[in-house]
Amino acid sequence: MKLVMLHGRSQEDKDPDKLRHKWVSALREGAAKGGLELPIDEEDIVFPYFGDALRDLTSDEPVDQLSEVEIAVPHFDDLEFRCRVLNECLDGYGITEKIISDEVSEEVQRLGPLSRQWVQAGLALLDRHVPRASAAGLTWMAEDVAQYLHREDVRNYIDSGVAKAFQSCKGDDNIVVVGHSFGSIVAYRMLESAELISCPVNALITIGSPLGVTAIRTALQPVSYPSIVGAWFNAYDEQDAIALVPLDRKHMPRAQPIKNYSGVQNNSPNHHGIHGYLSDRVVATRIVQALRETGPATREARRPFRQRLSRRGAGPLSSRSRS
Repeated sequence: MKLVMLHGRSQEDKDPDKLRHKWVSALREGAAKGGLELPIDEEDIVFPYFGDALRDLTSDEPVDQLSEVEIAVPHFDDLEFRCRVLNECLDGYGITEKIISDEVSEEVQRLGPLSRQWVQAGLALLDRHVPRASAAGLTWMAEDVAQYLHREDVRNYIDSGVAKAFQSCKGDDNIVVVGHSFGSIVAYRMLESAELISCPVNALITIGSPLGVTAIRTALQPVSYPSIVGAWFNAYDEQDAIALVPLDRKHMPRAQPIKNYSGVQNNSPNHHGIHGYLSDRVVATRIVQALRETGPATREARRPFRQRLSRRGAGPLSSRSRS
C-alpha cells in the first residue's frame, strides 16, 4: 500500500518532516473517531514537499536552475485570472456585481470587475458579510496558483518533482492519493495526463478542492475523469470559500460520478485548514477504507503508460517518508 499526500500553497519555509507529521497525526485523529487505525506502514506514507520550489518559481528572482527557462518564457499577467476566481467566490456568497458597483466610485465602475480596485471593494464586502472569508479570497488571488496553471515550465518543475513520490510504486500496489487545496489541482492534472505516473491509482481523495471553480476548471480544459483513477471522493466544508462548489456534473463534467461529501465541519479560522479536513471522521474513514481495498480498482488498471518524465526544469523536490 502507498498513500501519497499533496499539500496546498503557502507552505514555503516549513520543515517537510514536521508538515508531514501534522498531516498524518490529523488523519490518525480522524480515523480514531471511527474506531479505526491506519492500515499502512509509516514508510509507505509519501509526502512530496514543493512549498519552497513553488515560491521560488513564481518569485521575481527565480532559482538559478531555472534562470534560462525564465528568460525564454514570456511574462504571464495573472491579474485577470485571479480576479475571475475571486469574482466567482463573491458571487457564490451572493455578492453580485451590482452590489459591488453600489459600493465603488464611478471611476472604479468604469474599470469594471477585472480591476484591483473592484477586487478590493469585493474583499471589503466579504469582510463585512462573511467573516474571515476574505482571507480565502486573497489566497486564490495568489500569483503562484495562476502561474502553475498557465506556465509550462512551472508545471513541469512541480510535476516532475511530485512524480518522484510514485517511483517506488508497482503496478499491483494499492495506491491512494490525497490532495488538499492547490494539491488537488496538482494531483488531478498529473493523474489526468498520466504522463509521469507509471501505476494506477485505486482512489483519489480531494479535500478543500477548488477544481469546480470556473476559472480554474477552464484553465484545465478539457476536464475529464482520470482513466487511471478508480474511486474519486471529494470532501469540503460548505463555509470553505476555496472549495466553492461541489465536483458535480454541473461544475465538473465527466463520464464517471465523483462522490461529494459536504458535511465536513472544519474548525480552522477560514474553514480550509488541513487539520480540520483530515481529522474529520468521514474523510479519514474513506481514506482508511481505500487503503484496505485489495488491488487497484481503476477502469484501465493494466493499460500501458507513457513514461515521458520531462527533464526540463526537473528539480530536487523533497519526498520525505519518515516523520
